Amino acid sequence: LWEASLTTAFSSNLALTSQSQRVPTSSKRYTIVPTSSKGYTISFRSESRIPLDMPVDDAVNVQLQPKLRDSNDEFDGIGLENQRRTILVKAIAAMQVSLFSGLSEPKLAFASTDEPMECKNGAIMAESAVPGAYQQICMSLPTRSITLKSTGDVISVYQGITDDGNGNGANQGGSIAGRTGVAVWNSGILITRLLDLYAMEEEGFFTDKTVLELGCGTALASVAASKLGASRTIATDGNDEVIRLVKRNLEFNDVRGGEAALLKWGALDAIDYYGEADIVMGSDLTYNSGNWGVLSETLSTVLKPNGVAIYLTLGHSGFAVEGELGGFLTTVQSQGSLVWMKEDSAYLEKLLSKSFSKQDKDVIIGTGGFKVAVFRKKKRLR
Repeated sequence: LWEASLTTAFSSNLALTSQSQRVPTSSKRYTIVPTSSKGYTISFRSESRIPLDMPVDDAVNVQLQPKLRDSNDEFDGIGLENQRRTILVKAIAAMQVSLFSGLSEPKLAFASTDEPMECKNGAIMAESAVPGAYQQICMSLPTRSITLKSTGDVISVYQGITDDGNGNGANQGGSIAGRTGVAVWNSGILITRLLDLYAMEEEGFFTDKTVLELGCGTALASVAASKLGASRTIATDGNDEVIRLVKRNLEFNDVRGGEAALLKWGALDAIDYYGEADIVMGSDLTYNSGNWGVLSETLSTVLKPNGVAIYLTLGHSGFAVEGELGGFLTTVQSQGSLVWMKEDSAYLEKLLSKSFSKQDKDVIIGTGGFKVAVFRKKKRLR
């Protein structure tokens, strides 16, 4: 038994029509049901084996969940050890669906309504090196979701899916090599968890604050800051493709007071946000030593005099997290505009560590560990 369920990424109050259906003859059921003003759910069901090498329709992403009837069943080489995994395939039924009558070449992106067990609720996963980046199974999903413990809000962000700037879907899924900002990284999940945990410890920490995220990627942490009470969230990145994705994720999560801004690092580039941020946050920003100076300048430029910066870095194969952060701290000290809050940093590391599952611990040990650094702006003598 194979089942797949998808939800469209676009809002429409118009009736959904199917202009053509190239569904295999083995298919038993194919239905389209409006779910809400956010879109529609498409369900597909078949009781026969479906090959994974069917023609790809660039307009559609499908997640397929194998459900084995008994211990002897195998589906096209997918064994029992993988029965809980969701296999990401593109257009398994090669379906072409139009949301609007008259739209001849739809460019749609579908987000799965379900995640593999391993990726549930913001789980972190072991990575493997790929050309130009690192990869793990959850990065291949159209969306990642996490539930904030302090508020109960469920945050879902698109990853690996952007548009071409004209409202047309492009770069849907696939490899993130060279496109690292369009995926949710383990460090992004960890800093989001940390914000959530600290909001429970320090009530009102985010309330009515302006929060600016550097190198935001999918903007998962920025969305979380908004749900935790921030009145203004500024999700920044230096990549145009990432900013288009950010705009989509802010809108999808109904983030009020949310902004997506292209921001290169350095004092001159950051001057537009001089002294605006009560809280600055970021993760995995210090892996390139050539950026340490401009990152430090940016932090000190955008922070308010009494603001705080929270930074988290997680190791990767080939990157020593202690040396990486140590080098950045040396740069911060030499510039003299920020103060590293050692005790606050240690407190947040301990707070986050208490939340780790066994899987979390195994992944983090495998990466070489994580570090949290808290900074404040150095007070000037007058």
